[in-house]
Amino acid sequence: MPYAEEMEVKANRYQLLSFFIDPVRFTGILGHLMIVNIFDKTENKFVTMGSLKNPENKFKVLYVIGDPESRVTTFSGTMEGPMLTFNTITYKGEGDNGKLIWKIDLILTELGRLTRIKVAVDVKQSFGFLDKVRMGDFDFATHLVKEHIVPFLRFYFKPSINEETPTLNEVFRFRGSVEEVILKLREVMVNIKQGGIIILGDDYNIMTSIVNGEVSHAQINNMDVPGNEIFAYLLKASGNVELIAYDISLDELIFKNLKKRLEEVKVRS
Repeated sequence: MPYAEEMEVKANRYQLLSFFIDPVRFTGILGHLMIVNIFDKTENKFVTMGSLKNPENKFKVLYVIGDPESRVTTFSGTMEGPMLTFNTITYKGEGDNGKLIWKIDLILTELGRLTRIKVAVDVKQSFGFLDKVRMGDFDFATHLVKEHIVPFLRFYFKPSINEETPTLNEVFRFRGSVEEVILKLREVMVNIKQGGIIILGDDYNIMTSIVNGEVSHAQINNMDVPGNEIFAYLLKASGNVELIAYDISLDELIFKNLKKRLEEVKVRS
């Protein structure tokens, strides 16, 4: 049964994207599933988080459904995500018992200093008689949106770079084949003095900070990697890719922090 709701969040698209592409934080918000194992592409099997070498966005999870005070049912299953398109983050999963299949789309539209986020959840559930006795008539899709995701965004979501975000300025955006994006990446990097680049593929994400045209820090699927591995990774990828480049005004950032320190000094004086 599908359910969708929209709201505006005081954050930019990048801040929301950075938060929701973290599957560990995302499952924490949902509250009804816990990551148990993660698929490792090097080992070609599911492993514990401590044994990871090359993670893929596929997970073994434990589902917990029902009233935590008395009526709870648990079962194992799987989850995939994040899967990224131009403006959408998608997670999906199912229970091993066939009782639950779900998909969540987070659709982001930037509106200046605000971002409109549409949360669309589609759930197919086939709980048996005994499950319904324990849990009642449970609309899981509506519950996930109204009781978990929306309240989290309204009361608890705090952008990681908060007041400094105006200094992060989008300077270039391109969508095309992997081959085209690799060429654009080389061109754009050399023109960034301080900033960063996001690359979104169908089933992966790349983030880099750039200083004087060189990669100073890089992550692939939220894992730190040497900067030169970005190109090697992209050469093995396929499909359409989106590249977004940003620069940052260090002068503005410094003065914002100086103002904070000035107020702190005044208070202490």
